[in-house]
Amino acid sequence: MGTSGSGGAGPGPASSSASGGETSVTTGGADACVKGQTRGNQVAVIGESFIAATHGITQQIEKQAKANGSLAEGERYIDNSVSGTTLANDQIPSQYRKAAENGMIKYVLMDGGGNDCLLRGDGDGALAAAESLFETMAEDNVEKVLYFFYPDPIGNQFASLKSCLDTLRPKMKELCDGLTSPKCYWLDLRPVWDGHNDYTQDGIHPTAAGSIATGDAVWEAMVENCVAQ
Repeated sequence: MGTSGSGGAGPGPASSSASGGETSVTTGGADACVKGQTRGNQVAVIGESFIAATHGITQQIEKQAKANGSLAEGERYIDNSVSGTTLANDQIPSQYRKAAENGMIKYVLMDGGGNDCLLRGDGDGALAAAESLFETMAEDNVEKVLYFFYPDPIGNQFASLKSCLDTLRPKMKELCDGLTSPKCYWLDLRPVWDGHNDYTQDGIHPTAAGSIATGDAVWEAMVENCVAQ
């Protein structure tokens, strides 16, 4: 989140199914998933400091993608995440539009809503902004979005943040689950972080271990749902 990032909601990570070369096939839902055809500049990562504080989550996803033959060596995703940004006030949405300027974005990996709750106490504003953002993505022919929602913040000082996230989470999940264009996949990070206080030092942002665990969970969900394979 701001100088803070945050955490929590949606089905837990799915298990990874295949590895290998450019023409390897894995499953993503009912359809065959052809691997090795996604370029780094077709994937946008957007959000706030849960991602942007170190960009370690993105780096771990890229590491997994390269190891599994889904991202060429030397390529990177477009990571436009910026600390302190909100969905409302066109901050995270503008990150997407900047990435989409080349007209090639097919997949979006994102969080969002944490700072809307932390800084503004406004989950409804985040939800409305997300609805508009997804409409823009549909117009741009984005195929799939993976929305990973925060683990529970740790510490009594984050009680109001947790309350706001608990209210926002099911609403944002319902929005994501209902999308068909782009198709949206929801990842709840709470099971991933449960029992791992070592994944954060300040109660909301991931440590190196937290970034690796989060990146691995995101990657597993990407494999399961044929996102950027």
